[in-house]
Amino acid sequence: MKNAIAPQKRDKSLVPLSREHHFGLLFCWKIRQGLKNGTDLELMRAYVRYFWENILKEHCDEEEWILERLLKKDDTVRARLAEEHQLLHSIVDLIASGSPMNRELFKVLERDLNDHIRWEERELFPYVQQMANPDELELTGKLLAHKHDPRQDNFTPEFWTVKAQA
Repeated sequence: MKNAIAPQKRDKSLVPLSREHHFGLLFCWKIRQGLKNGTDLELMRAYVRYFWENILKEHCDEEEWILERLLKKDDTVRARLAEEHQLLHSIVDLIASGSPMNRELFKVLERDLNDHIRWEERELFPYVQQMANPDELELTGKLLAHKHDPRQDNFTPEFWTVKAQA
């Protein structure tokens, strides 16, 4: 198989965040399915609120905390991460606050979050692993594991599994 990209070896300190990226990608899939199935946008708004409050907000906070510990203050990667998190938060706020509901807002959130997670996995985490002091990375991982509870997405109804009734 030519030109195949070998999977990146993830430092164990960053594994909890990588696992949560699976939840984020699944969230994106659920939004796509909801739109495809014609799900009521108010139900999808409730799901976006739920996901932000129960999974995504704390995940973003943890990532920023890690980069504060591991990278220099003027590292542009830290700035990019914070800017992208703020953009995602702004989109969630538009959806959650009752902004006129339209399918495009959900599409923007899904696309931007998907792209952000892919960037973190393919570029950010390898960069952090390369730049961080290994002892500091290990300590940060232990601190993260200590304060990190595995999160679960238990939202109901599971609108992504059924088509809306006409």
